[in-house]
Amino acid sequence: MNVKYLESFLEVAKDLNMTTAAQRLYISQQTLSFQIQRLELYYGVKLFERQPKLQLTYAGKQLVEGAGVIIKENESLINSFSDISSKHSGLLRIGIPAYRAAECFPMVLPDFHKRWPNISLELVEESSEEMLQMLCDGALDLLIGTPSRSEVSGLKDRIDFTLLLEEKSYIICSDILLEHYFGKDTPKIKEQAACGTDLHEFSQVPFILHKPPMRLRRVADECFHNAGFKPNVYIESSNTELMISLYPCHLGAFFCRKSRLPSLMKTLSGCNAFPIKNDSTLLQTPICLMRRKNGKPPGHVNDFIILMQTAWKHLADFPVSPVSGAE
Repeated sequence: MNVKYLESFLEVAKDLNMTTAAQRLYISQQTLSFQIQRLELYYGVKLFERQPKLQLTYAGKQLVEGAGVIIKENESLINSFSDISSKHSGLLRIGIPAYRAAECFPMVLPDFHKRWPNISLELVEESSEEMLQMLCDGALDLLIGTPSRSEVSGLKDRIDFTLLLEEKSYIICSDILLEHYFGKDTPKIKEQAACGTDLHEFSQVPFILHKPPMRLRRVADECFHNAGFKPNVYIESSNTELMISLYPCHLGAFFCRKSRLPSLMKTLSGCNAFPIKNDSTLLQTPICLMRRKNGKPPGHVNDFIILMQTAWKHLADFPVSPVSGAE
């Protein structure tokens, strides 16, 4: 018997609505119906009456009382096994974009491997929405991403959101590109933008943008809308590495998160990184470490979370030099 099926059963029992339960679980109604059927087959009883409307049977009411106990006992058992010793072997499934992993994992994995040498990592890189659904479904143990306000509000009872960083967004632009469009006014533009730009002064500059519906593209589109102009888009791509590779060609400015700046500054020596403002304040996006609320995390998961918090504090403190833009 799959314990996840019990969790699904309890979701349906909350308001006796398969549609809303499936939405909360981020699964299809067909999948949810299958899980309920498997539970009924396992226990040999009907859990719901379907007509004239969905309601719990006597057996279903009994299972509501017992399912929570079973789920908690199972989680406690898993955690106790995980904490028996550092020799515990297992798999830690993490949803994280590759570029974020590239910035923080070199600071995290050496210490984590020393403490938990028999824990393997499985990295998943899908869209933010897909990975959040995987976390809710139990297909991921941890997720590092940028949840929307509605996602935090809607999932706060099921997901722990640990803030790692209020991350600024930057516009990356070369001196040659600036001089081509601003000429002798380039030093003045750079000085003004160093403390933050709402992009209005960059209305004539071409842009290399992420493809919709990527989250950084949503941020860019909102900024363009607030600045009151339609951007001159030279090219769109879902690959930030392509944007970085095109920087020496001076074809357009592009958007970048602060967590990318340490490696970016090494690759693109002397590039300008101007923080973006929205409604007169610096634009910041919360990066969170997300975990399902299913009891105390196992020792290896807890250690990984602590190491990630330390690594992201280091990234948050990374200075942006006055020559290449200012904080």
